[in-house]
Parts: sequence; structure tokens; C-alpha cells
Amino acid sequence: MKVFFLFLSVLTSLLGFIYYYSTFRLIQGLSLNGPIVTMILLGIGALVLLVPVTYIFSRVSKREKTQTFFAYLSFTNFGFFSILFTLVLVMDLLRIVNLGVISDYSQFLFTTLLRFGIPIDGVTEVKNFSLAFSTIVVATALSSLGFYNAHVRLLIKQTKIPVNNLHPNLQNFKIVQISDVHIGPTIKERFLRRVVGKINAQNPDVVVITGDLVDGPAATLKHHLKPLADIKSQYGTYYVTGNHEYYSGVLSWLPEIESLGIHVLLNANKKIQVGEAQLLIAGVTDLTAGSMIKSHQTNPKRAMEGGENCDYKILLAHQPNSIYEANAVGFDLQISGHTHGGQFFPGNFLIYFAQKFVAGLHRYKGTQIYVSRGTGYWGPPFRLGAPSEISVLSLQDAESSIR
Repeated sequence: MKVFFLFLSVLTSLLGFIYYYSTFRLIQGLSLNGPIVTMILLGIGALVLLVPVTYIFSRVSKREKTQTFFAYLSFTNFGFFSILFTLVLVMDLLRIVNLGVISDYSQFLFTTLLRFGIPIDGVTEVKNFSLAFSTIVVATALSSLGFYNAHVRLLIKQTKIPVNNLHPNLQNFKIVQISDVHIGPTIKERFLRRVVGKINAQNPDVVVITGDLVDGPAATLKHHLKPLADIKSQYGTYYVTGNHEYYSGVLSWLPEIESLGIHVLLNANKKIQVGEAQLLIAGVTDLTAGSMIKSHQTNPKRAMEGGENCDYKILLAHQPNSIYEANAVGFDLQISGHTHGGQFFPGNFLIYFAQKFVAGLHRYKGTQIYVSRGTGYWGPPFRLGAPSEISVLSLQDAESSIR
């Protein structure tokens, strides 16, 4: 509990800095003063506190519609100010650099305002006003686009996995992956039903869910997972835990997920007979699981046990950083999520400082790794520069794929 409140305190302090820095710089640029400034600052304070309060509310409230409303309100303003803060920093840089095009535009605007009899102190004031106003407009436009992308666009991302000496019976074997759905405060059954429809349209051989499926307690959210029972594939659906399951009471979630006909792989595996070929689907718990439940310590070696001689060995692991142990054990392919591809600007650039494998297909030594940008989102309901995806992975013999 202490760790939880420490996290909320740090988050609130960080939000306070981001919100108020952006607001003060824009107030200066727009030359605002008087009572309106006081009202703005009080409103910003309320928005800062709304985020942690809503997060707590989402964990304890059973009033779903009310919870969803406040979640959208708080997380949308969180996303908006994240974008706004970045643009304010850019605005400050432009003010310092003093690009010629901005000076020319400011001079034109200054002359136009004077012509219409609008009192203005000088070109510098016009320049500051135009930069501040443009920053607000661009932040609003990007936030609107990000909201649209998160709720309307859902890409089917087709990727061929080239495999040396692939068993003929595994040629074109189709794996459909979803990851980081985050059923919780703002993502519900309706979204998941749409996802399942798109999965089934791909006629998958296997469906895999690589963690962060849920983001809240099972008692209030379990009914939103019902569409998963309608997934259709030839060899079943397989699931591994992500870090958010452990924040959400993983032990209460696992029986609910299994009741939907989904195979839960906790450092375990299942062999699939595909014609004369044996395919291994193994799964590990999240990298951080052991710090919360000791018996859930991630263990790729145990996940491999008994499957060493299979024709092709796949590991499901929520975090891409499991690749190092996966390679050491001898897996051919790791399928992961976790990164969200950075989710939205500027995170889609900053994520590369934290993750080596962010999105798409990569190779680490003798093991390939595919990282999904995620199917849902976490926190701000935005997707910008990192589209959500349902990943369709097709095994291909490397020689035939070259031809």
C-alpha cells in the first residue's frame, strides 16, 4: 500500500510540473492577466488531482458508467497535456532560435492588427501570442487525431516470419497475436468483441495473447472478457501474463481466463501436432512477476522442458527483454508486446531510449522476436505515431520467401 501511494505521489508531482509549466508559459505568451489567470490555475489544479483520484476510483467503484466517464475525462486531459508540454518546449526553442519565417509572420500579423485598429505593443508580443495560440491549436488537433486512432483504427499487421529449414507441414502456419488490450477503465466488452471479429476473419491456426489483457479487478471487469470465448482457431488460444495482471490481482483473473477456453501458460508449454511436425507453444510469466508473487518468477528454461526436440519452438513473453534468456534456452521465435510502440507522441520517440526491441520483427543471435505495438492502450485514450494492431504472423520457409 505504501508503494502504491508513493507511486501516486510521484505521478501527481510530475503531472503538476507538466501541467503548470505548460500553463504558465502559455499564459505569458497570450498576455493574460487578472481574475481569468486565477480561474485557469485553479482549473489546472483540479485536472492534476483528477488523474490519481480517478485511478483510485477505478479500482474501488462499482458504478461502471460513472467510472468510465471520469476515466475518459482524466486520462484524456493527461494525454492532452503530455502533448501540449512537448509542444510548449518546442515553442520555447523556436522563440530562442528566432527563425526568419516566424519573424516574418509576426511582422505581417502585427501590421494587420494595427490596420484594424487593434492596440498591440509590438512585433514581439504578436510573436509570443501567435506561438502560444498555434501551440494550443496543434495540441488540440493532435489529441483529436490520437483519440480517433485509438477508437476507430485497428490495423491488421501481416508479417512473414522467415525460417531456415522450416518443416513443410508448418509452411504458412498462421499465428494471430493480440497484446496489451487493457480491459479496464475505458476499454470494455464492445471493443474486445470488435477485436475478436477481426481475429476470426483471419482464420488463424493459433491465437496468442501476450499479456496486459486486463487493467483492474476481476470482480468488476470479468464480464467484459466474454467475447474471448468466441475466438475460433484450429489449435486453440494461448495466454501469458503481463505486468498489469499483477497490479490487478492476477490470481483472481487466471481462473476467469481459463474458463473462457484459453490455455494459460505460466512457465509451461503445449506441443501441437501439425501433420508430421511438432510445434511448441511455450509461455513465461512477466519479467516482474517474481517480485510480486515468488512462485511466478519468470523461467524460460522451465517453459522449454520437454519441448527441446520440437520442429519449431515459440515463446510467448510479455516483455521483449525476455529475449536474452529465450535465446539462451533455444527458442526459435519470441512473441511479445509491452512497449505499445510508445503509444502516442512524444512517447513513440522516447520509447527507443528504454527498449531495444520496440515494434515489428527483429533478430537476436539465433532467435527472432516479434513485438506488437499493442491492441488497446493504457491511460490516455490516444494512439499517435504508434497504431494499434492485431498481428498476423505467417511462418515461411526462408528459401521460398526469398524466391
